[in-house]
Amino acid sequence: MKTVIVSLCLMFAGMSAIASHIRSVQIQAEQINCASLTYRITVIAYTNYGSTVAFGGTDDRLDFGDGFSIEIPELATQEIIDPLLKVGKIQFETTHTFVREGTFIISYREANRNEGVLNVPGSVNSPYYTETAVRIGFGLCNSSPVLTVPPIDHACRGLAFYHVVGAVDPDGDSLSYQLTTPRSQASEELKNYSLPNAIAFYAAMHYDQANEAHNGKPTFAIDAQSGLLTWDAPGSLGEYSVAIKITQWKFNNADSTWYAAGYVIRDMQIVVDDCVNQRPVLTTAQDLCVEAGTTVHFTLKGSDPDRHNVVIEAFSDIFTLNQDAATVLPDSGIVQSTTPPTDTASIDFAWNTTCALVRSQPYAVVFKITDRPPAGTPLVQFQTVRITVMAPAPVFKSVSVNPVSKIITLQWQPPACENTTALQVWRRVARYTYTPSSCDTGMPKNLHYTLLAELPADATSYVDRAIDVGAQYCYRVVARVGAAKTPGRISIDTCLIPKPPEAPVVTQVSVERSRAANGTTVVTWTSPFALDKAQYPPPYAYVIYRSEGFVGNTYVQVHGPQTDTVFADVLNNEDTPHRYKIELYVPSLTGAPVDTSAAASSVFLKAKSSPSGIVLDWDGRTPWSNYVQAFPYHRIYRNETGPEDPFALIDSVDVNENGFHFMDSHVAYNKTYYYKVLTRGSYGNPDLPQPLENFSQVAIAKLDTLAPCVPMVVLEQPRCNTFACKGNVYHNILSWQAPAGCDDAVTYKVFIRDDNSGTFTLLAVVTENSFVHTGLASLAHCYAVSAIDLSGNESALSDAVCNDNCGTIAFANVITPYNHDGRNDRFEVFHNDNDASTCPRFVKSVGLKIYDRWGKEVYALDATSWEETNYTFWNGLSSEGRKVSPGVYYYSADVYFEMRDPEAGHRVVNGWVHVVE
Repeated sequence: MKTVIVSLCLMFAGMSAIASHIRSVQIQAEQINCASLTYRITVIAYTNYGSTVAFGGTDDRLDFGDGFSIEIPELATQEIIDPLLKVGKIQFETTHTFVREGTFIISYREANRNEGVLNVPGSVNSPYYTETAVRIGFGLCNSSPVLTVPPIDHACRGLAFYHVVGAVDPDGDSLSYQLTTPRSQASEELKNYSLPNAIAFYAAMHYDQANEAHNGKPTFAIDAQSGLLTWDAPGSLGEYSVAIKITQWKFNNADSTWYAAGYVIRDMQIVVDDCVNQRPVLTTAQDLCVEAGTTVHFTLKGSDPDRHNVVIEAFSDIFTLNQDAATVLPDSGIVQSTTPPTDTASIDFAWNTTCALVRSQPYAVVFKITDRPPAGTPLVQFQTVRITVMAPAPVFKSVSVNPVSKIITLQWQPPACENTTALQVWRRVARYTYTPSSCDTGMPKNLHYTLLAELPADATSYVDRAIDVGAQYCYRVVARVGAAKTPGRISIDTCLIPKPPEAPVVTQVSVERSRAANGTTVVTWTSPFALDKAQYPPPYAYVIYRSEGFVGNTYVQVHGPQTDTVFADVLNNEDTPHRYKIELYVPSLTGAPVDTSAAASSVFLKAKSSPSGIVLDWDGRTPWSNYVQAFPYHRIYRNETGPEDPFALIDSVDVNENGFHFMDSHVAYNKTYYYKVLTRGSYGNPDLPQPLENFSQVAIAKLDTLAPCVPMVVLEQPRCNTFACKGNVYHNILSWQAPAGCDDAVTYKVFIRDDNSGTFTLLAVVTENSFVHTGLASLAHCYAVSAIDLSGNESALSDAVCNDNCGTIAFANVITPYNHDGRNDRFEVFHNDNDASTCPRFVKSVGLKIYDRWGKEVYALDATSWEETNYTFWNGLSSEGRKVSPGVYYYSADVYFEMRDPEAGHRVVNGWVHVVE
């Protein structure tokens, strides 16, 4: 890697000591602002002071993962963290601007680990290596997690050891924890590494009874959610290496999925001592969910079985907030007594929460109690309290119905949080009783409300004009707070029936016979029983209209007028759903329609094979709700003989929890099955019948587990001179075809990776046999494609196809450095942004040497990052600052390009330049 010049500062405080070797190193990457690719990189080293081995120095490198690295200087001054355990902290800080968007691994490597690490054979000859990964992009707010609890504690043989990293995420991302194998360098795990609970470290003990309770084998594990590391219990005395990976997860609102946005690795040492001590105890506190504006206050009490003094500490980012910071009393680190009558050891926590603190993820506060025995190793215990701050629920003021138009107007009080950014109005048909738990926020999916609108924060009303006859409508409002639009508490519901049944109300659209021709769909409706019969005297007549599909407004009259409220429609109901609406006529008054029902569709079922069975999905667009609390189950019917033979009920689905979806796993390969579904719904109106039961058409499927053929992929070789000179202007073009005789693929997945051996990640899903990856800052990517058939079977990945960057650089060959006319004054790289054929591309760094005609070096420029060159490399002066004589000189440029192939990325460019007086 090429060394570059960067700004740096050494940060230290407290007492001084002689630096020594490593207990742990962690790397933090803090984004300067969300619109920038510049990061503040902080390396924090915990060391045992007292050794002559310093942190930093020759070959101790910080690598930014984008082709640039620096050497950390030898640092000898440190902050003392624990004088009893002789642990200090050294902090090194620098800033770095990444050359492009992407995921980068920032790493630190030192030539040697501590000597004598029990679970790392030959540890002193193994490099110490740790890394942090961060996903970087313009507009993406993403800093790495911060580890607040120092890794300083010793363990005692035979007693369970605990450690919490105290990870907090500056962006409020979700965090997960896992053990990982320590590494000697990127992608290379330590050889012959063993977990600390391996049987080899319990030679003098009964391994089957080596835990603290002496009733089981020793365990070494971390809780994936809380991050509590437990070693129950250590065996052999000495030093062990362990590594913890903390992954940050961001939520993608576009598709409601979580994705990994980076990770931090804590590679730490645990020293096991022989102890005569018992662990101190800290009382527990429950996790809390509070509405903004609530003051959180609780006290944790400490005790010690040996009545040793204790220290109680608290770790969290909420203690360092610029505003609304939490406090503890006494201050962390104060020694307290556990001996009666002065056994008052405790820590008092207080936090005045505000709307500025609202976020979806909880704030974690780690409390740590450490005893202080007169001699020997202190022991610790942890308690973590998670506090979620929520925005209060909006409060309705009134709900009114216009007596003529039946339009509903909702009004609510201004939101409690001034940083509210939006208000959501939700609606469903038929009341669903729901009382949020103390931690619920936003609209739960299983309530099946529909989002009507997202309004500005200052909105206090909403008018709902889309009202169907006979239906009960229920409304709730949710505030979204802050830049992240975090959903707050949900309002109480308000329900009403604005339009009584003064028009026909469709109650059934059920497929009675499923056929491609001459199928039968039965449509049923109620008479307009709430209509004023004095003003609109019966009898009534009805005309039936039908439309194909779930959407559109093209209706055709299929029957009527008729006086009955049932109609059997004969049609092809196998291939598409149909919608129906009923016009009301009062023949004694007028020949024109008086009113019209809301449109209601048939239920349409789709069945397809999957690797695990046959998947059923269905849909229906109705003015009633098919997600009903009183009738939650839709029924699944099947036969194996034909669509008109008897069907058997095989299962039912709670659609409130599972949606309109069912997997039939009790099927045989290559056998045909016939399915239909019975839905159950309600208008929520006690004057209308319920449940409303409707059959779908019959869907046919057979189990297919054979994957399609692997695609044959071609990646078009780029022509760099066709791309503009600057910006994310590049693209890669892929195309593929199936081998002869393979034509069952219907979609394709395109995968990408940035090197020859990394892991592919999904880039796109397409239905065509080609894909153009546009908006690229770099061409250096590898691709693979898989094919997916109609049953969801997916082929293996194709062979990888890769492109590399076309590194380009060209130097001028005439300079006039001494006439100061502003033209050709410097030896430069051609950089006309309007000339795509000569502009430099993908240059990472350049080193230059100038020779006279006799081969004597007259000027040298050490390797310089491309961003620092400004296209200029020589001003016509020698290395001593003297003018050179006019004439021809020869140059040798040592150029590194940003390329996937490191060998191709290094090029020596030789040529001549004429210096003119």
